[in-house]
Amino acid sequence: MNQATGRFPAVGAVVINFNGGDRVLRVVEALVRQRHALAEIIVVDNASDDGSLRSIRERFPAVRLLELASNTGLSNARNVGLSALTSVLALLIDHDIYPDEDCVEVMVRASEDTGAAVVCPRIRLLPERDIIQVEGAEPHFLGTLILRHGYQRLDCTPPIPGYVMGCAGGCMLVRRQEILDAGSFDELFFFYLEDLEFSLRLRALGHRFWCEPAAQVFHEPAGGTPGLSFRGGGHYPARRAYYMMRNRLLIILVHYRLQTLLVLAPVLALYEFAALAAACARRLPFQWFKAWWWQLRHVPLILTRRRRMQERRVVDDRYLLVGGAAPVAPGLLTSPVTRGLHRGFSVVVNGYWSLARHWIG
Repeated sequence: MNQATGRFPAVGAVVINFNGGDRVLRVVEALVRQRHALAEIIVVDNASDDGSLRSIRERFPAVRLLELASNTGLSNARNVGLSALTSVLALLIDHDIYPDEDCVEVMVRASEDTGAAVVCPRIRLLPERDIIQVEGAEPHFLGTLILRHGYQRLDCTPPIPGYVMGCAGGCMLVRRQEILDAGSFDELFFFYLEDLEFSLRLRALGHRFWCEPAAQVFHEPAGGTPGLSFRGGGHYPARRAYYMMRNRLLIILVHYRLQTLLVLAPVLALYEFAALAAACARRLPFQWFKAWWWQLRHVPLILTRRRRMQERRVVDDRYLLVGGAAPVAPGLLTSPVTRGLHRGFSVVVNGYWSLARHWIG
């Protein structure tokens, strides 16, 4: 393995793999070829059964493999990798995201120049290449995540670096010890919105996020994870619906201050009715009730986490949350009726937000 240069702090990479196949091999290859040499590359494997670990071991013997006994989800796998590293900086990357050769170098320079705890790149889609999937993120007051510049054309979006309000989880460079001290990733979040929870918590604790669009990576979604991923067509997976609804509620109950909950109660309730209606339309009402039942069964756990979070935070909700069109997964608004309902809903909730935002905690 190449040694890190003396000019910048050492950087280790953590690749999260679950049945990554040839894609995870291309990720490791891209990491090995980085202009800023990595001190170490670790692949944390969530119990893959596709032979990808054997392929990594054969092609990249210097890569350290950490094999988990079962698929414990993204948050736990990232925490395992962060704890195993010893470097000052850590690049966290999924098994289907390929960084340009100068990506790490650009992100490290941004980290050193800004002091940000998290630096996120510009993520472009494959095979399109000219479509930006995300570069930074923003927590919507309804408890969902806005992808900054999401699905915009490359030629319409100038690469302007700057501080952002959050980060998508697929690729980020972090100051490892700061993240560990802040509690790393919440392992209650098996999949989905773990990046929203991470962003809200870190920023509430006073940490800063920087987006460096000159650092570019390419995401190849392919088929995704069976039973969890949604690629804009076909049946919406029941497990995805459950995790999205459960995790959103958990984030709101743990992170929003009491005053925020009281002020936003009308629009949060309206969102819940809309979510139930959408679940019924897709024949998934059980997932909505299951998400709420989880909260009721774990009230002591939620209260404990809430108390711990509220005691430590130093930034108010009004500086963490934004308005805007209610985020919806691409491919869900498939008809003029659904698009019209979404526009109307967004107008109503954002009208309320514009009036109430100054009173949130």
